[in-house]
Amino acid sequence: MKSHLRAHIHCVPPALREVSLRVAEVDGINLGQGICEMPVPEVVQQAAVEAIKKGLNRYCPAQGIAGLREAIAQKLRAFNGIKVHTDDVLITPGSTGAFEALAQAFLEAGDEVISFKPFYPYHHNTLVHSKAEIKYVSLKPPEWNFNFEELQAAFSDRTKFVLINTPNNPTGKVYSRNELLFIGECCRKAGAFIVSDEVYEYMTYDGHNHISPASLPELADITITVGSYSKTFAITGWRIGYLTAPQKVLPYLRTVSDRAFVCAPTPFQHAVATGIIGLGDEYYCKLNADLLRKREILASGLKDAGFKFIEPQGAYYIFADSSDAFPGMSSEDAVLKMIETAHVGAVPASDFLGLEVKGDPEKSRFMRFCFAVPDEKLERAGELLSNIRG
Repeated sequence: MKSHLRAHIHCVPPALREVSLRVAEVDGINLGQGICEMPVPEVVQQAAVEAIKKGLNRYCPAQGIAGLREAIAQKLRAFNGIKVHTDDVLITPGSTGAFEALAQAFLEAGDEVISFKPFYPYHHNTLVHSKAEIKYVSLKPPEWNFNFEELQAAFSDRTKFVLINTPNNPTGKVYSRNELLFIGECCRKAGAFIVSDEVYEYMTYDGHNHISPASLPELADITITVGSYSKTFAITGWRIGYLTAPQKVLPYLRTVSDRAFVCAPTPFQHAVATGIIGLGDEYYCKLNADLLRKREILASGLKDAGFKFIEPQGAYYIFADSSDAFPGMSSEDAVLKMIETAHVGAVPASDFLGLEVKGDPEKSRFMRFCFAVPDEKLERAGELLSNIRG
């Protein structure tokens, strides 16, 4: 029987999907998927309802409504230090939609992309489907730094771009100015772009500051910045993201996005614009303080349960070494055991390091825990995790 599917399509879902199902079966606490259970700002909720009631429910321009693009351009100038205008911003259905448009516009079979490992699985899967060759550079625990020489050696004349995620999912790494400048220097020599996914930009801790590569004069003309309000406003189901890029490539990205998605949800664009304009610094300060408190609650529970980690510099995950908590077990087996004994779920290492590490206790020894959930869930999870040592 002939296959009706494209040869490079595969249907191996990320482990986090199975984890969510297993946790639901035992009515447990899911600290796996990064859904973000923080409250949605009231002004954003009200603006969405008002937009729907006003009838703003139809297609909008493919590049997004003017009000949202203006608000994001102002935010990029004020917060990120990126010199952009309204016409430099493209609204997309989440940052995932932005990256899909990038992959479709930039990549074909034989092209190369440099990415850092551990990686965000949806980035990885999009690159695999594009048929690009992925060259991974390791972020090495426990500080999750990379070797400059390893990065330099990864470039070739086929390198289209280097993909970074800062603050990083899953490790919480915040890339330093020196690291970004070195990445940019390598990209310029190779004629490559930087693609910078910055969806956790407002979530940094302990004096670590988010730096957008496009804010650095040396990198501005070779950087494509991807962002989203899914995490910032706790609206992961609304799918409102964006990108900004040099004008020499932006029209192509706009065309691909239009063809693939038509537009991002119109009423939610209006709501997000209202939130960006209406919420001041106090909102972002409180968001950071709340997440820092949650990080400490989860960190305490994980340490008591025998996990090893350094506290993340940014984002809202702890990427913890499970080898002491579950001796001799891969993280995949350990997660299933943890759900069975403690009714707490996390995401195993294979989602972030690749299927080749699955089941290997030496190579697969990390789990990702999400702390963007109510305090009482984190406190209860800590109590339940004590069962794995009892």
